[in-house]
Formats: sequence, structure tokens, C-alpha cells
Amino acid sequence: MRACLRIVGFVALVALVPSAGAVAQDLIVQEPQISSLAAQQLVEACVAIAAETNAAIAVAVVDPAGNLLHFHARQGASPTAPITAQLKAVTAARWRRSTGQLNDRINDGGNRGPVYLGDFPVGGGLPIVQGAYTLGAIGVA
Repeated sequence: MRACLRIVGFVALVALVPSAGAVAQDLIVQEPQISSLAAQQLVEACVAIAAETNAAIAVAVVDPAGNLLHFHARQGASPTAPITAQLKAVTAARWRRSTGQLNDRINDGGNRGPVYLGDFPVGGGLPIVQGAYTLGAIGVA
């Protein structure tokens, strides 16, 4: 047991002390992401546009990791629309590009990675990008 504690202590110490040739680097990284309020406002804007044309849609907004921040399905949306909207948003966040663009690349014989990894490369998902950061993504079905 003591040997295990010594090893754990040594590993913790090594992790905190930079090596001789290492470049100084932050131990904690903070990247911007979309807020819950902004996600709600995006969903509300999409629902308002859909209401004008009486379109039965589902809208999902996720953070960069694909965690659901806000969701709404209009009455009459298909039973598969809620999960489809979320899958499109997660795929757009994960690949940092539109799901329509991914679909085009797959159909042209390009990168089939999204299919192999179980993503949903079908048009309707867009990453939310600011500068070099993907803040989240939105999916509409």
C-alpha cells in the first residue's frame, strides 16, 4: 500500500513540474462556448421563423462537446425530428463543419469518418463559430 502511495505521489509531482526542455503551458485551458441564454434565443428565433410558415420542426443547440443546451419541437414535428435535430447538432459540433458539407464529402467518395463513427452527416446542422473557436452547434429537423 505504501509503495502505491509513493508511486501516486511521484506521478502527481512529475505532472506538476515541467521538464527541462518543455515550453511553459497553461494547466487549465478555457475556451469560449455558447451560453444557455444564447442557445435559448437561437432556438426561439428558429421557432419564430418556422411559425411564420407553419413548419413543424425540431431545433437543438449543443455546446462544443455535444451536450444539449436547449431544445424545442413544434407541434406536428415527426416522431424522429427531436433526435434527428440533436444528432445533427452534435455532428456539426464534433466535426466543426456543416452536416450538409459532410454529406457532400461522403457522397463524393471522400472522408467516410462521420459514418464510421456513428455521426449523422445529413444537412441541417451548423457549427456556431467565432474566430478559431467552435462555440457549439445547432441542428434543425
